[in-house]
Amino acid sequence: MDLKLGQLVKSLSGRDKEKLYLVIGFTANRILLADGRNRTVKNPKQKNRKHLQPYRVVMDEMNKRFRHGELNDTVIRNSLKMMLGEADEKHHSPCLESSSSNGG
Repeated sequence: MDLKLGQLVKSLSGRDKEKLYLVIGFTANRILLADGRNRTVKNPKQKNRKHLQPYRVVMDEMNKRFRHGELNDTVIRNSLKMMLGEADEKHHSPCLESSSSNGG
């Protein structure tokens, strides 16, 4: 599965292991990630694709906001909060099932 803008991912290694991020961009060999708090749009985390566990959920509005220059930390925080809040309410959310690309 190819990663997309606005996709939820979990870090599998490093100091940020187990931390959830949204994909906000790509470089030649890195994925740019943000959580809206510690890693912001202006200072994203750069991570190797193999160190990420992608989830099936993709915030399609991120692509539109990115193109229009409306992507900011508040949007990212609220999107993560919404996704994780739904998981807490349901105790098991399909959005937190990993995709099969990393054997998850």
